[in-house]
Amino acid sequence: MPGTLGASPAPAGNAAAMPTASRTANRFCMRVIPRRCGSPDRPAGSMALGMHPFTQDREEFERLGARTAGMLGEYLRALPAQPVDRVVPEEARHRLMSLPMPDTGLPADEILEFLRREILPWPVSVGHRRSYGWVNSPPAPIAILADAVASTMNCGLDGFDHSALFLMSSLGRWIMELVGFPTRGSLCLLLSGGSAATLNALSAARHHAAERAGWDLRKEGLQGGRARLVAYASAESHSSIQKCVEQLGVGTDNLRDIEVDDAFRMRPDALRRAVEADLAAGHLPFAIVACGGATNTGAIDPLDAVADVAREFGIWLHVDGAFGAWAALDPAYAERFKAVARADSVTLNPHKWPQVPVDCGALLTRHPDAHRAAFSLTPDYLPAGNSEVPWPCEYMFQLTYGNRALKTWAALARLGRSGLAELVTRCNRLAGLLDARVRVAPDLELLAPASLSVVNFRYRPAGRRLDDAALDDLNQRISAAVSESGEAHLPTSRVRGRTSLRACFLHYENDEGDVDHLVGLVQRLGSELAA
Repeated sequence: MPGTLGASPAPAGNAAAMPTASRTANRFCMRVIPRRCGSPDRPAGSMALGMHPFTQDREEFERLGARTAGMLGEYLRALPAQPVDRVVPEEARHRLMSLPMPDTGLPADEILEFLRREILPWPVSVGHRRSYGWVNSPPAPIAILADAVASTMNCGLDGFDHSALFLMSSLGRWIMELVGFPTRGSLCLLLSGGSAATLNALSAARHHAAERAGWDLRKEGLQGGRARLVAYASAESHSSIQKCVEQLGVGTDNLRDIEVDDAFRMRPDALRRAVEADLAAGHLPFAIVACGGATNTGAIDPLDAVADVAREFGIWLHVDGAFGAWAALDPAYAERFKAVARADSVTLNPHKWPQVPVDCGALLTRHPDAHRAAFSLTPDYLPAGNSEVPWPCEYMFQLTYGNRALKTWAALARLGRSGLAELVTRCNRLAGLLDARVRVAPDLELLAPASLSVVNFRYRPAGRRLDDAALDDLNQRISAAVSESGEAHLPTSRVRGRTSLRACFLHYENDEGDVDHLVGLVQRLGSELAA
């Protein structure tokens, strides 16, 4: 039909066109307020004469919201029984890529039906408990609802005088206390993720080092023939570190990849030698980035020893704890994260263990003034900031940016400190259990010991000798077969040049049954593919 969104039959097993709650709400609307919700002369969702479509949607918000809530509730409840990996069919891809822009606005109900039929059936697998890829969590239901409140209020978290900005003050303190970061004089910013948080921190570190050297970086830029800026990071550091130094104009030639030990942790002695060599060459070290839980292996750098080097040479220490810093709540790891308190700044992502819907990355800094010096620029058309709480836009590149505080606060408030600690500890324990199962299995091989909730292993047929190239190929095919089975998502990575099956536990429902299932699945598929 011209002017409508692409129609297609619902996928097999999909819910009925309208969930029970939505049908009930629609019947109520038709019975009580037929003129607004629809009549034989004017269908529900069509524009009333002279009424803007958004005005009509506002007036019908309860009905539309009930339909949406029913649709999303069905989606969440059905998710555990769905295949973990679902590929968007070719026909659906083409429909979505070739939609014409409607000339006349579509009814709200038609838009919601399109989302139910064409979008919800094909998500990425991260919401499923048996999705073990990367470091992604499902969204906490209460955080989904809180995010809807934030969207409805439409108040950016950049500044001005509104309730969420004051709530952010408490939320920032909560996050600092959870990981043992000093709260006095410190600041928490919520950005799009770990990459943005680290970029912000390294921007402040760069400006701080230049200022100490008598260099007005904001005025001169990097064109003044000054000393070469240098940063240091573990060879296991996240790829975003490289992208950050590229974006800052420092360049990858000036990012020192510090060698790691057998457990993939930065070697403080190698760090010290690199700093000394750069100082002798007249360079300007501005930041050390330590891993507080490497994405690939879960490795945790010796933060205390790295902090000693940073303090000795007066270099800004940033801890990339986007994934791992939450493990400060796990008694088995708490001691290794105590030195987070010595860092100048820390990245940690609420959209990982706390189960906050993407996107949300937190930056903790002990030096708000350094961030303000690097970023603050207040035009005449903006009012002065509130003296009670800082305006985040004064401490970052963005001016307008979304309110991530409500969904983050809601998830943490729902869990509480003990609930988050239990979740982190359980996930780490499950990784340890998988590690133990792999060690005793004759057809499995551990490629890196479990650290935090990450395990790297591979299938190795018992009683057969295969070289690494053949094993790489076999495990790549096992990973693909796992996805095709619909039973789990288990991607590959590389550890010391060898292909690994990398499992990461992060779902709030993960338990020992998931470990048993994963081991059995890999062994079964590996045996079939190696035959």
